[in-house]
Amino acid sequence: MTVDLVGRRPLPTAAPTFLTTLAGGGPVFGQPTPPRPDGDDRPAALLAFLDTELDPDTVDREAELPHSLVARLKDLGAFRLAAPEDLGGLGLPPYEVFRVVEAAASRSTAVGVMLGVHNGIGVGTSLLPALPHGPLRDLIRRRTAEGMISGFADTEPTGGGDQWPKTTATPTPDGSAYVLNGDKLFISNLAVADLLGVTVTVREPDGRRVGLAVVDTRSPGFEVRAALEYVGARGLPNGSLRLNGVVVPRDHLLTVPNGDPRHTPRLASAVLSARLLIQAAPALALARNCLRWSREFVARRRVDGIGLGEYDLVQRTLAACVADVHAMDTVVRWSLGAPDPHDRWFERMAARNFCTDACARIVDRTVSLLGAEGLETARSKRRRGAPPAPVERAYRDARMLRTVGGVDDMLDVELARTLLTHVADGPGYPGDPEALALTGSFFPRTAGHARALNEELSRFSAHCAAEEPITRGTRGQHRLLLLGRISRELFGMAAVLARAEEDGHHRLAHLHCTAARLRLRDAWARLDASDEADHASIARALLFRDRHMDELLGL
Repeated sequence: MTVDLVGRRPLPTAAPTFLTTLAGGGPVFGQPTPPRPDGDDRPAALLAFLDTELDPDTVDREAELPHSLVARLKDLGAFRLAAPEDLGGLGLPPYEVFRVVEAAASRSTAVGVMLGVHNGIGVGTSLLPALPHGPLRDLIRRRTAEGMISGFADTEPTGGGDQWPKTTATPTPDGSAYVLNGDKLFISNLAVADLLGVTVTVREPDGRRVGLAVVDTRSPGFEVRAALEYVGARGLPNGSLRLNGVVVPRDHLLTVPNGDPRHTPRLASAVLSARLLIQAAPALALARNCLRWSREFVARRRVDGIGLGEYDLVQRTLAACVADVHAMDTVVRWSLGAPDPHDRWFERMAARNFCTDACARIVDRTVSLLGAEGLETARSKRRRGAPPAPVERAYRDARMLRTVGGVDDMLDVELARTLLTHVADGPGYPGDPEALALTGSFFPRTAGHARALNEELSRFSAHCAAEEPITRGTRGQHRLLLLGRISRELFGMAAVLARAEEDGHHRLAHLHCTAARLRLRDAWARLDASDEADHASIARALLFRDRHMDELLGL
């Protein structure tokens, strides 16, 4: 079935966003910031259930979520957070869905990721709004009302970036259905999913095209081959799949005219939002947990009769973590808090790595800080009567979040490629006098950061305009990586400064921007370095087993 997955308007839109600023469309200050939520309207029953019935240590140790727990989550509406109320859903807007997933992830990263996958890229969330009336729409609506769990199967044993999936869909002789054959890998929610979106290469008599099939996991030939364990988020129902002659009705396979459904604005936008739910929400949950553990640890420890919180290095560690958590929360609000969050596609694209990188810094500091009480697992601490903060589990989970759903470095590369395309279409950010004038309304310690940001925006825009075109191949990836990192640091500074103007948290803005400017200084130095080491020849010597290199390294 050929369907319109483009939506009512293309992305990016002309609505004011941070990208508009980069392309020379106006000052970053004064752009709307998302409203602060009034109270806490997260589903209380869901979180109370997780607090009383979930044992995250057992889930991590046994690497499995109990079936009874998943069934109860269904009953509590955890898989219908954004679903419309006429289907029994809660009808929550994107930012509120994020808050619920984050809260669940604060209890268990595995549960948070599971909910993020379904509510982010499940077939009900990503496809239902675009489907015309017909059998597939009716099926998804009915299964949504029943509380179905869904996921998305794209990655294959050869990787997740292939233009043409190896999994095929071949029409039946009468043309009423397709037969699916192939293998998929790293499919979150596979073991518990009811419906699954599967990318395929459709083999038609007139040629091939990429399609997206909606598959019932009870279909004959649908084989869960193995449960897979990530380094972190142990217990997440992840696995590998073999489709061996699975038959799906013709109406259950979607294509788009002259294109790939994965690259349509609607699905691309759904993927960006899903990354926030699957990676950024658990990252923020881990970061807040680390703050709580650090505060409790420092409050009870003394050295030579002096409270640990009186020491300079401890104060600096705690303050850096506070500033990072505040920045993560601010960036997410900017990304999802607009009246139409799909407008802010650049913000959502940058927010994933912004949050997972900040989370990694926070967790690493926390492991170091609590190491004074022993670098142990929670189980070991519990055996000897010490408070069992699970920092080792948090360390593994944080590292996993930087990789699952896309390796962080490659996402920065893709961010830069996108920026080079869109910034080149505008006049460039000239350095805005109005923005400079507004610095007078800032707290004096952040006015300098506002001026520096204005200068950095102008520098970045000019640099992008002068950058030579870079293809989708392997050339120039390091430069793209650095440009991607610079752009998200600029976005983070802008969001934090704008929030400080609104709520008065100037100390946190000053601390965050100071650290961000140091990271920017390093990234610019690397980008402008004229005397680069010969990484290519060293890598080739290793790969091709150069005798002298092997002798030097003792390989």
